[in-house]
Amino acid sequence: MHWLFLAALLALAAVCGVIRAVPAPREDTENRPPAGEDARARARRCLEASGDLERLAGAVEALRAVMDHPQLGGPGFLSVQFPALAGGRADVSAQFPNISEALYRRVVRRELDRAALLADGVPEALFAYNPEFSTESGGVVLLTAEVCGLESELAEALASRRDRAGALAALSEALERRCPGLSVRPLGAELLLTPVREAAPAGR
Repeated sequence: MHWLFLAALLALAAVCGVIRAVPAPREDTENRPPAGEDARARARRCLEASGDLERLAGAVEALRAVMDHPQLGGPGFLSVQFPALAGGRADVSAQFPNISEALYRRVVRRELDRAALLADGVPEALFAYNPEFSTESGGVVLLTAEVCGLESELAEALASRRDRAGALAALSEALERRCPGLSVRPLGAELLLTPVREAAPAGR
């Protein structure tokens, strides 16, 4: 019995030695964020290393061109949303009352032929973002442009409850620098972009 017990102990020791000898899996240090880097800093790094900021700003500028058009536009605001299940897509929207109702009537009647819209003054750059045209009551037009394929680390931060605030803060700072004349601030899980009013001259 003693020999059997001793043999069992030796076998158990051998198995434990083999388990301990198996090397622990190494972390992928190449893709791991730098130690201590927070969500805001990671988002800044992603924006600098990718073309995401330029594409977001391009959509904003195309929508602003419509809003500034004397017949097609009107005063309003823009927003940037990041649908949770959209796979790294941002939806950039402009919402404004179309004062002349020229574009509003087109959208209501679904007269959205690309050539006709271009002839009316819609910038060609907008069509690179798969625009959607819709309306609300009171002559309000809603234009939405898609920016697809955001850098994966940035998209993951925006989808994370823990990291979203930091990523949105970095995005708002970068977009405000890139788009002069707009105030950009986080609002919940999206960004709100509003025109900056020029200060009235002193004495008036």
